[in-house]
Amino acid sequence: MKTYFHGEVVIVKIKELPAGLKQIKAKDGHYIVANSETTGNHHCLEDIQGVDLYEKNGVFFLKNEVPVKIFCVDEKRHDTEILESGFWEIDRANEYDFLKEMKKKVVD
Repeated sequence: MKTYFHGEVVIVKIKELPAGLKQIKAKDGHYIVANSETTGNHHCLEDIQGVDLYEKNGVFFLKNEVPVKIFCVDEKRHDTEILESGFWEIDRANEYDFLKEMKKKVVD
């Protein structure tokens, strides 16, 4: 199973897309797959032909027929990665707060 970590974003190759997905539209030539809550350094996918992004329950799913770049607005913060063609699940990493005894999504 191929897995990439792009900051707090976890990208895992999957065999097929799940049912019940909502298609996401790109804005300004890219898709935002993780908003930056503090710095504006969003994690983005390029919007090119052959790339479709979907969402279900806060998790993104990517179908790309061509290699696609995942990058940050400030490209010095994280390396740009190229995802090979296929199906991908894109979500934020989780962290566990031992004092509150709860799991939560990582934010920047």
